[in-house]
Amino acid sequence: MKKGNREMLKIGWIDFLNTLPFNFEIAGIKPEFEYKLYKGVPVKLNKLLRNKEIDIAIASSAEYIENFQDYLILPNLSISATNKVHSVAIFSNKQLSDIKEVYLSKASKTSRYLTKIIFDIFLKKEISYKELENYQDIEKKSVLLIGDNAIFFSDRFKYVYDLSEIWYKNTGLPFVFALWILNKEIFYKKERQLRQFYNILMESKEKILKNLPNFVKNFVKTEKFSREFATEYIKNLDYNLTEKHIQSLKLFSKYLQDVKIIKKEPKFNLLNF
Repeated sequence: MKKGNREMLKIGWIDFLNTLPFNFEIAGIKPEFEYKLYKGVPVKLNKLLRNKEIDIAIASSAEYIENFQDYLILPNLSISATNKVHSVAIFSNKQLSDIKEVYLSKASKTSRYLTKIIFDIFLKKEISYKELENYQDIEKKSVLLIGDNAIFFSDRFKYVYDLSEIWYKNTGLPFVFALWILNKEIFYKKERQLRQFYNILMESKEKILKNLPNFVKNFVKTEKFSREFATEYIKNLDYNLTEKHIQSLKLFSKYLQDVKIIKKEPKFNLLNF
């Protein structure tokens, strides 16, 4: 095996609890190729992927939709939810009908877009959006939070409006938050590593989900995430990518066109492994 960046697979990694089933290192699966993990929140990984600073990432579905011509999707893998996801929500001490502004987390593009669709299309309600700059006096605001922060701050609010639950109630479809996305040109340069990495992800998903409590105890490091909570949280998520998931992505794309976030209808190019 040749060494150096030419052969190394550069992998974007979101170090949230919801990515645990893909954590091949915790699963004890050792790749036969060199790799480096680039850790960050979804927005950071989206940028690294777009700038071709990494080869592949578990990235926002909205990133694929906006730049689909540059990307390919690994099949059978996603982070999705068919009902409540618990870690992507609008938190408020006001009822939904009384909310006039929402402070948006900068960590996720997909969730920001979904929030706009929920208010503009499902609720037909005009509100103002602001950037969430810090968490000071957060309970005085209505805020979109994602990932571990959504879990950490949830007990400060009277109301939790789970975005995937609202999507499911309005569409009957799972919502796809993240996909395994790779730069199209990388596939031909690093096909061998990518095929191996896909098999590793599939093996990791199967291995961890089959014995979830055992793997959770190796991941959970804070009192906030009890093993019981973490286990149930992951069980509630959907890590597959079926025709229904693609149908949901297409509907999400249509709504993004309706609210004028995107102009062009994307094609969903899945690799045939």
